[in-house]
Amino acid sequence: MTIGLGTALLAIGAGIAAGFSAVGAGIGVGITGAASAGVTAERPEKFGVALIYSAIPQTQAIYGLLVAILILLSGGFLGGLAGDVPLPIGLSAVGAGLAVGLAGLSSIGQGIAASSAVAMTSERPEMFGKGVVFSVICETQAIYGLLVAVLILVFSGLLSGNYIATIASGLAGIGCGLSIGLAGVSAIGQGIAASAGVAATGQHPDLFGKGVVFAAICETQAIYGLLVAILIMSFTGMFSGNLVTTLASGVVAIGCGLATGFAGFSAIGQGIAAASGIGVTAEKPGLFGKGVVFAAICETQAIYGLLVAVLLMSFTGLISGDTSLTLAVGFAAIGGGLAVGLAGLSAIGQGIAASAGIAATSEKEEMFGKGVVFSAVCETQAIYGLLVAILLMAFTGMITQNFVTTVAVGIAAIGAGIAVGLGGFSAIGQGITCASGIAATARRPDAMGRSLVFAAMSETFAIFGLLVAILILFGLGIFHV
Repeated sequence: MTIGLGTALLAIGAGIAAGFSAVGAGIGVGITGAASAGVTAERPEKFGVALIYSAIPQTQAIYGLLVAILILLSGGFLGGLAGDVPLPIGLSAVGAGLAVGLAGLSSIGQGIAASSAVAMTSERPEMFGKGVVFSVICETQAIYGLLVAVLILVFSGLLSGNYIATIASGLAGIGCGLSIGLAGVSAIGQGIAASAGVAATGQHPDLFGKGVVFAAICETQAIYGLLVAILIMSFTGMFSGNLVTTLASGVVAIGCGLATGFAGFSAIGQGIAAASGIGVTAEKPGLFGKGVVFAAICETQAIYGLLVAVLLMSFTGLISGDTSLTLAVGFAAIGGGLAVGLAGLSAIGQGIAASAGIAATSEKEEMFGKGVVFSAVCETQAIYGLLVAILLMAFTGMITQNFVTTVAVGIAAIGAGIAVGLGGFSAIGQGITCASGIAATARRPDAMGRSLVFAAMSETFAIFGLLVAILILFGLGIFHV
Protein backbone atom coordinates (compact mmCIF):
# COMPACT_ATOMS: atom_id res chain seq x y z
CA MET A 1 0.00 0.00 0.00
CA THR A 2 1.28 3.45 -0.93
CA ILE A 3 0.45 6.42 1.23
CA GLY A 4 1.38 10.06 0.90
CA LEU A 5 3.14 12.41 3.31
CA GLY A 6 -0.21 13.83 4.43
CA THR A 7 -1.37 10.43 5.62
CA ALA A 8 1.93 9.83 7.40
CA LEU A 9 1.58 13.16 9.23
CA LEU A 10 -1.97 12.16 10.14
CA ALA A 11 -0.58 9.13 11.96
CA ILE A 12 2.02 11.28 13.71
CA GLY A 13 -0.69 13.68 14.88
CA ALA A 14 -2.64 10.78 16.37
CA GLY A 15 0.50 9.48 18.04
CA ILE A 16 1.30 12.86 19.57
CA ALA A 17 -2.26 13.22 20.88
CA ALA A 18 -2.30 9.83 22.58
CA GLY A 19 1.36 9.69 23.56
CA PHE A 20 1.94 13.02 25.29
CA SER A 21 -1.40 12.92 27.10
CA ALA A 22 -0.56 9.41 28.30
CA VAL A 23 2.74 10.69 29.72
CA GLY A 24 0.94 13.40 31.68
CA ALA A 25 -1.83 11.12 32.92
CA GLY A 26 0.59 8.37 33.86
CA ILE A 27 2.70 10.70 35.98
CA GLY A 28 -0.31 12.49 37.48
CA VAL A 29 -2.09 9.27 38.41
CA GLY A 30 1.18 7.91 39.75
CA ILE A 31 1.66 10.89 42.06
CA THR A 32 -1.90 10.56 43.35
CA GLY A 33 -1.60 6.79 43.58
CA ALA A 34 1.52 7.06 45.72
CA ALA A 35 -0.33 9.23 48.22
CA SER A 36 -3.38 6.96 48.05
CA ALA A 37 -1.32 3.85 48.77
CA GLY A 38 0.09 5.48 51.89
CA VAL A 39 -3.31 6.67 53.08
CA THR A 40 -5.13 3.37 52.53
CA ALA A 41 -2.35 1.43 54.24
CA GLU A 42 -3.35 3.18 57.45
CA ARG A 43 -7.02 3.80 56.63
CA PRO A 44 -8.34 0.99 54.36
CA GLU A 45 -11.86 2.42 54.57
CA LYS A 46 -10.61 5.42 52.54
CA PHE A 47 -10.00 3.27 49.48
CA GLY A 48 -13.07 4.54 47.61
CA VAL A 49 -12.24 8.19 48.21
CA ALA A 50 -8.62 7.63 47.20
CA LEU A 51 -9.75 5.86 44.04
CA ILE A 52 -11.88 8.85 43.05
CA TYR A 53 -8.95 11.23 43.46
CA SER A 54 -6.68 8.88 41.53
CA ALA A 55 -9.14 8.86 38.65
CA ILE A 56 -9.22 12.65 38.28
CA PRO A 57 -5.86 12.98 36.43
CA GLN A 58 -6.89 10.25 33.96
CA THR A 59 -9.19 12.43 31.90
CA GLN A 60 -6.38 14.08 29.92
CA ALA A 61 -5.42 10.71 28.47
CA ILE A 62 -9.05 10.15 27.51
CA TYR A 63 -9.06 13.49 25.67
CA GLY A 64 -5.89 12.50 23.85
CA LEU A 65 -7.28 9.09 22.96
CA LEU A 66 -10.49 10.65 21.67
CA VAL A 67 -8.67 13.06 19.36
CA ALA A 68 -6.32 10.30 18.19
CA ILE A 69 -9.29 8.07 17.28
CA LEU A 70 -11.03 10.95 15.47
CA ILE A 71 -7.89 11.56 13.43
CA LEU A 72 -7.40 7.89 12.59
CA LEU A 73 -11.09 7.38 11.83
CA SER A 74 -11.15 10.35 9.47
CA GLY A 75 -8.04 9.08 7.71
CA GLY A 76 -9.44 5.59 7.23
CA PHE A 77 -6.95 3.89 9.53
CA LEU A 78 -9.58 2.11 11.60
CA GLY A 79 -10.96 0.39 8.54
CA GLY A 80 -7.57 -0.88 7.53
CA LEU A 81 -7.65 1.30 4.43
CA ALA A 82 -5.78 4.48 5.19
CA GLY A 83 -6.70 7.09 2.62
CA ASP A 84 -4.30 9.40 0.84
CA VAL A 85 -5.06 12.72 2.52
CA PRO A 86 -3.53 16.00 1.33
CA LEU A 87 -0.40 17.36 3.00
CA PRO A 88 -2.20 20.37 4.57
CA ILE A 89 -4.62 18.01 6.31
CA GLY A 90 -1.73 16.03 7.72
CA LEU A 91 -0.19 19.23 9.07
CA SER A 92 -3.53 20.16 10.64
CA ALA A 93 -3.69 16.76 12.33
CA VAL A 94 -0.24 17.34 13.83
CA GLY A 95 -1.48 20.69 15.17
CA ALA A 96 -4.51 19.03 16.75
CA GLY A 97 -2.31 16.35 18.28
CA LEU A 98 0.03 18.95 19.77
CA ALA A 99 -2.89 20.89 21.25
CA VAL A 100 -4.48 18.04 23.16
CA GLY A 101 -1.31 16.02 23.70
CA LEU A 102 0.95 18.67 25.21
CA ALA A 103 -1.95 20.14 27.19
CA GLY A 104 -2.40 16.64 28.60
CA LEU A 105 0.78 17.18 30.61
CA SER A 106 -1.50 19.24 32.86
CA SER A 107 -2.29 15.91 34.56
CA ILE A 108 1.01 16.26 36.41
CA GLY A 109 -0.21 19.40 38.17
CA GLN A 110 -3.55 17.77 38.80
CA GLY A 111 -1.82 14.81 40.40
CA ILE A 112 0.13 17.11 42.72
CA ALA A 113 -3.09 18.76 43.87
CA ALA A 114 -5.02 15.49 44.16
CA SER A 115 -2.30 13.82 46.21
CA SER A 116 -2.55 16.57 48.83
CA ALA A 117 -6.33 16.29 48.74
CA VAL A 118 -6.17 12.54 49.41
CA ALA A 119 -4.01 13.05 52.47
CA MET A 120 -6.14 15.90 53.81
CA THR A 121 -9.47 14.16 53.19
CA SER A 122 -8.30 11.08 55.06
CA GLU A 123 -7.93 13.23 58.16
CA ARG A 124 -10.82 15.62 57.51
CA PRO A 125 -13.64 13.97 55.50
CA GLU A 126 -15.45 17.29 55.18
CA MET A 127 -12.58 18.44 52.92
CA PHE A 128 -13.59 16.01 50.13
CA GLY A 129 -15.57 18.52 48.08
CA LYS A 130 -13.03 21.30 48.43
CA GLY A 131 -10.22 18.88 47.63
CA VAL A 132 -12.00 17.92 44.42
CA VAL A 133 -12.39 21.60 43.51
CA PHE A 134 -8.67 22.26 43.93
CA SER A 135 -7.86 19.15 41.89
CA VAL A 136 -10.30 19.94 39.08
CA ILE A 137 -8.97 23.49 38.67
CA CYS A 138 -5.97 22.03 36.84
CA GLU A 139 -8.30 20.37 34.31
CA THR A 140 -9.05 23.56 32.42
CA GLN A 141 -5.76 23.59 30.51
CA ALA A 142 -6.57 20.17 29.09
CA ILE A 143 -10.06 21.34 28.14
CA TYR A 144 -8.55 24.31 26.30
CA GLY A 145 -6.27 21.92 24.44
CA LEU A 146 -9.17 19.65 23.54
CA LEU A 147 -11.20 22.62 22.33
CA VAL A 148 -8.44 23.89 20.05
CA ALA A 149 -7.81 20.38 18.72
CA VAL A 150 -11.46 19.89 17.81
CA LEU A 151 -11.63 23.33 16.19
CA ILE A 152 -8.62 22.52 14.03
CA LEU A 153 -10.14 19.21 12.97
CA VAL A 154 -13.48 20.83 12.18
CA PHE A 155 -12.25 23.87 10.27
CA SER A 156 -9.66 21.92 8.27
CA GLY A 157 -12.45 19.63 7.09
CA LEU A 158 -10.78 16.54 8.49
CA LEU A 159 -13.87 15.39 10.36
CA SER A 160 -16.26 16.00 7.46
CA GLY A 161 -13.94 14.80 4.71
CA ASN A 162 -14.44 18.12 2.91
CA TYR A 163 -10.79 19.18 2.99
CA ILE A 164 -10.30 22.93 2.82
CA ALA A 165 -6.87 23.44 4.39
CA THR A 166 -3.86 24.99 2.69
CA ILE A 167 -0.24 24.32 3.60
CA ALA A 168 -0.17 27.75 5.24
CA SER A 169 -3.26 27.01 7.34
CA GLY A 170 -1.88 23.58 8.18
CA LEU A 171 1.28 25.18 9.55
CA ALA A 172 -0.92 27.70 11.36
CA GLY A 173 -2.68 24.75 12.97
CA ILE A 174 0.69 23.60 14.32
CA GLY A 175 1.19 27.12 15.68
CA CYS A 176 -2.18 26.89 17.43
CA GLY A 177 -1.29 23.51 18.87
CA LEU A 178 2.05 24.74 20.20
CA SER A 179 0.44 27.84 21.72
CA ILE A 180 -2.20 26.12 23.81
CA GLY A 181 -0.37 22.81 24.19
CA LEU A 182 2.84 24.19 25.66
CA ALA A 183 0.94 26.80 27.69
CA GLY A 184 -1.09 23.94 29.15
CA VAL A 185 1.99 22.90 31.13
CA SER A 186 1.11 25.91 33.30
CA ALA A 187 -1.12 23.47 35.19
CA ILE A 188 1.99 22.13 36.93
CA GLY A 189 2.42 25.50 38.63
CA GLN A 190 -1.29 25.60 39.30
CA GLY A 191 -1.10 22.17 40.89
CA ILE A 192 1.70 23.30 43.20
CA ALA A 193 -0.41 26.27 44.31
CA ALA A 194 -3.57 24.15 44.62
CA SER A 195 -1.72 21.62 46.75
CA ALA A 196 -0.79 24.38 49.18
CA GLY A 197 -4.38 25.59 49.02
CA VAL A 198 -5.64 22.19 50.13
CA ALA A 199 -3.27 22.13 53.10
CA ALA A 200 -4.14 25.69 54.16
CA THR A 201 -7.89 25.16 53.79
CA GLY A 202 -7.70 21.97 55.82
CA GLN A 203 -6.34 23.96 58.74
CA HIS A 204 -8.30 27.16 58.10
CA PRO A 205 -11.56 26.48 56.19
CA ASP A 206 -12.16 30.20 55.69
CA LEU A 207 -9.07 30.32 53.43
CA PHE A 208 -10.76 28.30 50.68
CA GLY A 209 -11.57 31.36 48.57
CA LYS A 210 -8.11 32.87 48.88
CA GLY A 211 -6.56 29.51 48.10
CA VAL A 212 -8.58 29.31 44.90
CA VAL A 213 -7.47 32.85 43.99
CA PHE A 214 -3.79 31.92 44.34
CA ALA A 215 -4.32 28.77 42.29
CA ALA A 216 -6.29 30.63 39.63
CA ILE A 217 -3.46 33.13 39.12
CA CYS A 218 -1.49 30.40 37.36
CA GLU A 219 -4.35 29.95 34.88
CA THR A 220 -3.60 33.15 32.98
CA GLN A 221 -0.70 31.66 31.01
CA ALA A 222 -3.02 29.03 29.56
CA ILE A 223 -5.56 31.73 28.73
CA TYR A 224 -2.84 33.63 26.83
CA GLY A 225 -2.07 30.45 24.91
CA LEU A 226 -5.74 29.90 24.11
CA LEU A 227 -6.14 33.53 23.05
CA VAL A 228 -3.22 33.38 20.63
CA ALA A 229 -4.47 30.07 19.20
CA ILE A 230 -7.90 31.60 18.56
CA LEU A 231 -6.31 34.71 17.01
CA ILE A 232 -4.18 32.57 14.70
CA MET A 233 -7.26 30.66 13.56
CA SER A 234 -9.13 33.89 12.95
CA PHE A 235 -6.38 35.76 11.12
CA THR A 236 -5.43 32.81 8.90
CA GLY A 237 -9.05 32.41 7.81
CA MET A 238 -9.88 29.10 9.47
CA PHE A 239 -13.16 30.41 10.85
CA SER A 240 -14.24 32.19 7.67
CA GLY A 241 -12.96 29.65 5.16
CA ASN A 242 -10.97 32.40 3.42
CA LEU A 243 -7.66 30.69 4.10
CA VAL A 244 -4.28 32.34 3.72
CA THR A 245 -2.08 30.78 1.07
CA THR A 246 1.24 32.49 1.79
CA LEU A 247 3.53 29.82 3.22
CA ALA A 248 5.38 32.37 5.34
CA SER A 249 2.15 33.21 7.19
CA GLY A 250 1.95 29.68 8.52
CA VAL A 251 5.58 29.78 9.61
CA VAL A 252 4.95 33.07 11.45
CA ALA A 253 2.05 31.39 13.27
CA ILE A 254 4.47 28.75 14.54
CA GLY A 255 6.67 31.55 15.92
CA CYS A 256 3.64 33.04 17.69
CA GLY A 257 2.78 29.67 19.20
CA LEU A 258 6.32 29.15 20.47
CA ALA A 259 6.35 32.62 22.06
CA THR A 260 3.21 32.18 24.16
CA GLY A 261 3.56 28.43 24.58
CA PHE A 262 7.01 28.28 26.15
CA ALA A 263 6.42 31.52 28.06
CA GLY A 264 3.47 29.71 29.65
CA PHE A 265 5.98 27.60 31.61
CA SER A 266 6.44 30.71 33.74
CA ALA A 267 3.39 29.51 35.66
CA ILE A 268 5.59 26.89 37.32
CA GLY A 269 7.55 29.67 39.02
CA GLN A 270 4.32 31.47 39.74
CA GLY A 271 2.92 28.35 41.37
CA ILE A 272 5.96 28.05 43.63
CA ALA A 273 5.50 31.65 44.75
CA ALA A 274 1.73 31.28 45.10
CA ALA A 275 2.14 28.18 47.27
CA SER A 276 4.27 30.17 49.69
CA GLY A 277 1.74 33.00 49.52
CA ILE A 278 -1.04 30.65 50.58
CA GLY A 279 1.01 29.28 53.46
CA VAL A 280 1.91 32.74 54.75
CA THR A 281 -1.68 33.98 54.40
CA ALA A 282 -2.85 31.07 56.54
CA GLU A 283 -0.68 32.37 59.38
CA LYS A 284 -1.02 36.10 58.70
CA PRO A 285 -4.15 36.97 56.68
CA GLY A 286 -2.98 40.57 56.34
CA LEU A 287 -0.17 39.45 54.02
CA PHE A 288 -2.58 38.20 51.34
CA GLY A 289 -1.97 41.24 49.13
CA LYS A 290 1.80 41.05 49.36
CA GLY A 291 1.64 37.34 48.62
CA VAL A 292 -0.30 38.09 45.45
CA VAL A 293 2.32 40.70 44.48
CA PHE A 294 5.15 38.18 44.77
CA ALA A 295 3.17 35.63 42.76
CA ALA A 296 2.26 38.19 40.10
CA ILE A 297 5.92 39.11 39.51
CA CYS A 298 6.36 35.83 37.64
CA GLU A 299 3.55 36.78 35.26
CA THR A 300 5.68 39.23 33.30
CA GLN A 301 7.47 36.55 31.29
CA ALA A 302 4.13 35.29 30.00
CA ILE A 303 3.12 38.85 29.13
CA TYR A 304 6.34 39.27 27.13
CA GLY A 305 5.48 36.12 25.18
CA LEU A 306 1.95 37.34 24.51
CA LEU A 307 3.27 40.76 23.46
CA VAL A 308 5.72 39.29 20.96
CA ALA A 309 3.06 36.99 19.51
CA VAL A 310 0.68 39.91 18.96
CA LEU A 311 3.46 42.07 17.48
CA LEU A 312 4.44 39.27 15.10
CA MET A 313 0.85 38.95 13.91
CA SER A 314 0.60 42.70 13.49
CA PHE A 315 3.90 43.45 11.77
CA THR A 316 3.70 40.50 9.36
CA GLY A 317 0.22 41.46 8.19
CA LEU A 318 -1.70 38.54 9.65
CA ILE A 319 -4.05 40.89 11.47
CA SER A 320 -4.58 43.24 8.51
CA GLY A 321 -4.75 40.47 5.93
CA ASP A 322 -1.74 41.85 4.03
CA THR A 323 0.52 38.80 3.99
CA SER A 324 3.05 39.82 1.37
CA LEU A 325 5.91 38.78 3.64
CA THR A 326 8.83 36.52 2.78
CA LEU A 327 9.69 33.07 4.04
CA ALA A 328 12.87 34.53 5.56
CA VAL A 329 10.71 36.69 7.82
CA GLY A 330 8.68 33.64 8.78
CA PHE A 331 11.76 31.82 10.04
CA ALA A 332 12.90 34.99 11.84
CA ALA A 333 9.53 34.95 13.62
CA ILE A 334 10.34 31.46 14.89
CA GLY A 335 13.65 32.83 16.18
CA GLY A 336 11.83 35.63 17.97
CA GLY A 337 9.30 33.21 19.43
CA LEU A 338 12.05 30.94 20.76
CA ALA A 339 13.96 33.92 22.19
CA VAL A 340 11.14 35.27 24.31
CA GLY A 341 9.43 31.93 24.91
CA LEU A 342 12.40 29.92 26.18
CA ALA A 343 13.70 32.89 28.17
CA GLY A 344 10.31 32.92 29.85
CA LEU A 345 11.34 29.85 31.83
CA SER A 346 13.44 32.27 33.87
CA ALA A 347 10.25 32.73 35.90
CA ILE A 348 10.97 29.40 37.59
CA GLY A 349 14.03 30.95 39.22
CA GLN A 350 12.03 34.06 39.94
CA GLY A 351 9.38 31.96 41.65
CA ILE A 352 11.97 30.30 43.88
CA ALA A 353 13.27 33.72 44.92
CA ALA A 354 9.76 35.13 45.38
CA SER A 355 8.83 32.18 47.56
CA ALA A 356 11.70 33.02 49.89
CA GLY A 357 10.71 36.69 49.74
CA ILE A 358 7.21 35.89 50.95
CA ALA A 359 8.54 33.78 53.80
CA ALA A 360 10.98 36.51 54.86
CA THR A 361 8.26 39.17 54.70
CA SER A 362 6.06 37.11 56.99
CA GLU A 363 8.80 37.29 59.62
CA LYS A 364 9.90 40.86 58.97
CA GLU A 365 7.57 43.05 56.95
CA GLU A 366 10.41 45.44 56.15
CA MET A 367 11.85 42.63 53.99
CA PHE A 368 9.07 43.12 51.42
CA GLY A 369 10.99 45.62 49.30
CA LYS A 370 14.25 43.71 49.49
CA GLY A 371 12.45 40.50 48.61
CA VAL A 372 11.00 42.15 45.53
CA VAL A 373 14.49 43.36 44.52
CA PHE A 374 15.94 39.86 44.77
CA SER A 375 12.99 38.46 42.81
CA ALA A 376 13.36 41.12 40.12
CA VAL A 377 17.00 40.19 39.56
CA CYS A 378 15.85 37.00 37.82
CA GLU A 379 13.77 39.07 35.38
CA THR A 380 16.71 40.21 33.27
CA GLN A 381 17.03 36.96 31.33
CA ALA A 382 13.48 37.37 30.08
CA ILE A 383 14.26 40.97 29.11
CA TYR A 384 17.22 39.75 27.04
CA GLY A 385 14.89 37.36 25.21
CA LEU A 386 12.38 40.13 24.60
CA LEU A 387 15.16 42.40 23.34
CA VAL A 388 16.40 39.87 20.79
CA ALA A 389 12.84 39.19 19.62
CA ILE A 390 12.32 42.93 19.02
CA LEU A 391 15.69 43.24 17.25
CA LEU A 392 14.69 40.41 14.93
CA MET A 393 11.41 42.15 14.15
CA ALA A 394 13.18 45.45 13.50
CA PHE A 395 16.11 44.28 11.41
CA THR A 396 14.38 41.66 9.29
CA GLY A 397 11.98 44.35 8.12
CA MET A 398 8.84 43.35 10.00
CA ILE A 399 8.36 46.81 11.47
CA THR A 400 9.31 48.75 8.31
CA GLN A 401 7.76 46.22 5.90
CA ASN A 402 11.10 46.12 4.06
CA PHE A 403 11.34 42.36 4.43
CA VAL A 404 14.60 40.45 4.08
CA THR A 405 14.37 37.90 1.30
CA THR A 406 17.25 35.49 1.92
CA VAL A 407 15.77 32.38 3.51
CA ALA A 408 19.11 31.37 5.04
CA VAL A 409 19.16 34.64 7.00
CA GLY A 410 15.81 33.80 8.56
CA ILE A 411 16.92 30.27 9.44
CA ALA A 412 20.15 31.57 10.98
CA ALA A 413 18.07 33.98 13.07
CA ILE A 414 16.61 30.91 14.79
CA GLY A 415 20.11 30.30 16.19
CA ALA A 416 20.03 33.74 17.80
CA GLY A 417 16.70 32.92 19.41
CA ILE A 418 17.96 29.60 20.75
CA ALA A 419 21.12 31.19 22.20
CA VAL A 420 19.40 33.87 24.22
CA GLY A 421 16.36 31.69 25.00
CA LEU A 422 18.27 28.78 26.50
CA GLY A 423 20.64 31.24 28.17
CA GLY A 424 17.60 32.43 30.09
CA PHE A 425 17.52 29.13 31.99
CA SER A 426 20.43 30.52 34.04
CA ALA A 427 17.78 32.39 36.04
CA ILE A 428 16.84 29.11 37.71
CA GLY A 429 20.26 28.96 39.36
CA GLN A 430 20.07 32.67 40.04
CA GLY A 431 16.74 32.18 41.80
CA ILE A 432 18.24 29.55 44.08
CA THR A 433 21.02 31.96 45.03
CA CYS A 434 18.55 34.81 45.53
CA ALA A 435 16.43 32.67 47.84
CA SER A 436 19.43 32.08 50.09
CA GLY A 437 20.36 35.74 49.75
CA ILE A 438 16.94 36.77 51.02
CA ALA A 439 17.28 34.50 54.04
CA ALA A 440 20.77 35.85 54.72
CA THR A 441 19.60 39.46 54.39
CA ALA A 442 16.71 38.79 56.78
CA ARG A 443 19.29 37.70 59.39
CA ARG A 444 21.94 40.29 58.55
CA PRO A 445 20.76 43.33 56.52
CA ASP A 446 24.36 44.14 55.56
CA ALA A 447 24.55 40.79 53.69
CA MET A 448 22.31 42.07 50.89
CA GLY A 449 25.10 43.52 48.75
CA ARG A 450 27.25 40.42 48.94
CA SER A 451 24.26 38.19 48.24
CA LEU A 452 23.41 40.20 45.13
CA VAL A 453 26.99 39.74 43.91
CA PHE A 454 26.65 35.98 44.25
CA ALA A 455 23.30 36.10 42.45
CA ALA A 456 24.77 38.19 39.64
CA MET A 457 27.31 35.48 38.86
CA SER A 458 24.59 33.33 37.28
CA GLU A 459 23.66 36.29 35.10
CA THR A 460 26.85 36.02 33.09
CA PHE A 461 25.69 32.92 31.25
CA ALA A 462 22.58 34.70 30.06
CA ILE A 463 24.82 37.50 28.87
CA PHE A 464 26.84 34.93 26.94
CA GLY A 465 23.64 33.85 25.20
CA LEU A 466 22.72 37.46 24.47
CA LEU A 467 26.22 38.13 23.13
CA VAL A 468 26.11 35.16 20.78
CA ALA A 469 22.64 36.20 19.58
CA ILE A 470 23.89 39.73 18.83
CA LEU A 471 26.98 38.38 17.07
CA ILE A 472 24.80 36.14 14.89
CA LEU A 473 22.61 39.05 13.90
CA PHE A 474 25.62 41.30 13.31
CA GLY A 475 27.35 38.64 11.24
CA LEU A 476 24.27 38.21 9.08
CA GLY A 477 24.47 41.90 8.27
CA ILE A 478 20.80 42.50 9.01
CA PHE A 479 21.67 45.51 11.18
CA HIS A 480 22.49 47.23 7.92
CA VAL A 481 19.33 46.20 6.05
